[in-house]
Formats: sequence, structure tokens, C-alpha cells
Amino acid sequence: MPDKRKRRQTLCVVYDAECALCTGAVRQLAAVRGARAELRFVPLQALEAQAAGARDGGRQEPSGLPDLTRLDAAALRAQLHVVQADGAVFAGAEAVVRIMRELPGWRLLSWLYRVPGLKRAADAAYRYVARRRYDWFGRADEGCASGACALHRNADGAGASRPRPSSTREMEER
Repeated sequence: MPDKRKRRQTLCVVYDAECALCTGAVRQLAAVRGARAELRFVPLQALEAQAAGARDGGRQEPSGLPDLTRLDAAALRAQLHVVQADGAVFAGAEAVVRIMRELPGWRLLSWLYRVPGLKRAADAAYRYVARRRYDWFGRADEGCASGACALHRNADGAGASRPRPSSTREMEER
């Protein structure tokens, strides 16, 4: 009897790990539960290092990912890319929408990309922010890549900052 469970699709999300906006978005996406597809996050810098190693005669590690070497390095630096297991590639706003289709709470909004005029507006907005992402959001600090600089979180997800004292007596007690 055939297995009736539907296998989850894997989407490779190729992002710029030097971009603070991009790495923040990846952290948020990685925390989402209930996605219909498995999201595998691949920093474009890792692809560049892998390609450099292959050119120098180094061994490429088998990763189970679709062939990402065919993607243009300049295009990868310019915008987010999503690659499906079948090799289909989505870039920029279209890549964001492709991810949205897999996320609970965002699936219904993804159809807006198909409304005449909204695709063009979303693409233009994406390009506008992408060109300014380093100026507006900064570069990701390599020392913080592992999350070492993030605020500690309480069980409810709130930051661990202490409440400000409301009186002089509370200040003296601290």
C-alpha cells in the first residue's frame, strides 16, 4: 500500500548573511511553526566559498540542495532567491511571496501579488528597499551571527530588560 502522507517540499532560501535586515528576517522565518514547506536557509557567502573551493580543486560538500551554482552571483547579492527542489527559481518580491505561500497566516495575503498592478508595485518596493538595506539597517556583525548579541528572552518571548523603577525607594533597593 503506498504511503499516503504528503512529503513536505523543501525551499532553499538564498540570502545575504552580511545584511542585518536579511539575517533578521531569516531568524524570524526560522522561528515560524506550521509552515507547509521546509525552509532551508543558505547564506550566499557560503555558496561563494563553496564555488571558490571547487575552482581551487577543493571538494564540494554534498548538501542535498538543488544546483545553486547556476545562479548569478551579482543577482544573488541584489535580492533574495528561493529555489525549489525542481529547480524553479524565484527572486526579489516574488521570492518573498513564494515563502508567504507556505506560512500560516500569510498564505491568504500571497494572492495579492497576482492582482494587476500590485506585482509591479511590490517588485519596485522590494528593489527600493534592497538597494538601501545596508544604509537603513546596517551590516550584520560577524560576531553576532550566532545570536550572541541578541537580548535574552523570557518564556513569553519578551526581552529580559528590567522594568524601570517607579520611585526613588525602588532605585535605592536596586
